[in-house]
Parts: sequence; C-alpha cells; structure tokens
Amino acid sequence: MKRVFSLVLIAIFITSCGSLDELLELNVNNDLTESVDVHIPQTQGTAVNYNKTKTVDLSSGSFAEYVGKISAIKINSLTYKIKEFAGNSNGIIQSGSLKFDAILVDEMTNFNIADAATAGTVFSITDAAVLSQIETTLVNNSSVTLNLVGSVLSDAGAMDFKVEVFMNMTATIKE
Repeated sequence: MKRVFSLVLIAIFITSCGSLDELLELNVNNDLTESVDVHIPQTQGTAVNYNKTKTVDLSSGSFAEYVGKISAIKINSLTYKIKEFAGNSNGIIQSGSLKFDAILVDEMTNFNIADAATAGTVFSITDAAVLSQIETTLVNNSSVTLNLVGSVLSDAGAMDFKVEVFMNMTATIKE
C-alpha cells in the first residue's frame, strides 16, 4: 500500500510541475548592442567600397555564464540605426547590405546617410526567416560576424558615422 501511495504521489508531483526537463530549464533575457565605425573618404566622382565587420559574441553580458548550455534563442527585436554622423550631408550609399555571417539582413540603395542619422531613424528587422537563421547560427556557434558592405559616393567631402545594431534576445538554458 505504501508503494502505491508513493507512486501516486510522484505521478501527481510530476504532472503538476510538468516534466523534469522543464524543471531544469531557464530563460534568460539579454540586450546586445554593437556599433561599427565607418569612415568614407571624399570620393571625387568615383564611388568607394567599404567592408566593415564586427563579431557579435554571446560570451558577454547576461549570456556569458551560460555559453555552451544555450539550447534555443529567440530574437525578440533586431534593429539598427545610423548615429554620430559628421561630414558631407549629401553622401549616399549607392548599394549596401547588412549581414550576419552569410545571412542578408537588410539592403540599402541610394540611401542618404545624413538624413537617416539626423532623423534618428530606427530600422527594424522583422522577417521571421531571417531572424530564425540568426537564432540558429547563434545557438550553434555562440557568435556571428556582423558585416557592412557596399559602395558610397561622397564627392563633397569625407563622412564618418556609426551603425548601431541592437538585439533583444531570450535564451533557453538547459542545466
């Protein structure tokens, strides 16, 4: 009789609390901001190419102690903006892209950099397929390379600016 009572008690405990795996699972939120400095020299009629990279690594911030234990990542928001602009306000990105590793996040064509910086425009990435690819890459590698590439025309003078990328993520940690 004690054995049956014990088994019933254990069954009730497991059923009311969920599976044992759920008891060993933790969700951790983290905000991650990376900035890439860009300098464009005066172009004098010929566009110049730029190619800037920065590594986004989960071993910093709230996720640092959990690297290697992350079983899933959900990107709650992914945005970028141009800030700290100085120089030729007529300069344009003729064609450009923002990538995470080989994943195309966004493209720009005939894009006035100064206008976006002055307006404080925040570009949101909402494509579920793109976000899913980045999430998978981060789970598998715990880092990703942010890549800005394109061509810029800035005949009236040089330009300096930053591209700031912001991600809010939730990681599922398996203990």
